[in-house]
Amino acid sequence: MNFHTTVVSRNVKTGPMPVMTSSRDTCPDSCPLKKAGCYAMTGPLKLHWDKVTSGERGTDLDEALKPIRKLNRGALWRYGQAGDLPGEGDTIDHEAMRKIAIANRGKRAIVFTHKPPTTDNLAILREVAVLGLNVNLSADNLAEADALAGLNMPVVTVLESEYGRKVGETLSDYRKRLKALTRITPGGRKIAVCPATYADVSCTECGVCADGDRKEVIVGFPAHGTQKKQVDRIVKGNGSHDH
Repeated sequence: MNFHTTVVSRNVKTGPMPVMTSSRDTCPDSCPLKKAGCYAMTGPLKLHWDKVTSGERGTDLDEALKPIRKLNRGALWRYGQAGDLPGEGDTIDHEAMRKIAIANRGKRAIVFTHKPPTTDNLAILREVAVLGLNVNLSADNLAEADALAGLNMPVVTVLESEYGRKVGETLSDYRKRLKALTRITPGGRKIAVCPATYADVSCTECGVCADGDRKEVIVGFPAHGTQKKQVDRIVKGNGSHDH
């Protein structure tokens, strides 16, 4: 496993915060986006991810965490702009997660995982949550979002591309159109579309995904980019899905 920390990201959606990338071997085989649809498989991020995965760029976890330890109290940062939690495939590395949690003390991390919610994985995630590292479980449709939320963990989900703001669409028109779309899960939980996907707001200004207690609110990310059709198929249940 290899890791790389960008001290100040130039990503428009995250804003100028530290972001960490982990190599591809951390991605679980159970993630349906691994075959097609992952946003990190295109553009400049793919080129960066390729280099981190090959070892051309990056370090071990201890070295990559040094800039995180130096952050000011309350600072917001993003783990895993590409890649997943430490641990090969579907597993989560307990010791590595403790290292991240300890480095994060006093800070606020935005973390997502597609690792399956096995008994061992959940035990690790709950342990680091007590230390202040809140990891969001990533769902691929609303039904799965409900199932994951039932585990009393923060949850995010992919949404169909129609939930995204279209090119040239005014914010007012987008909000009117959004009102007509389902914004409640089958289990009755509220869906909040990530504001960075439709407004001039970045993760730096929002930070909701760093909070562990969102009171049954699921944060949704509309499919976008060149692979949105593949993601739409997965959300609708026509793609491979093993967890």
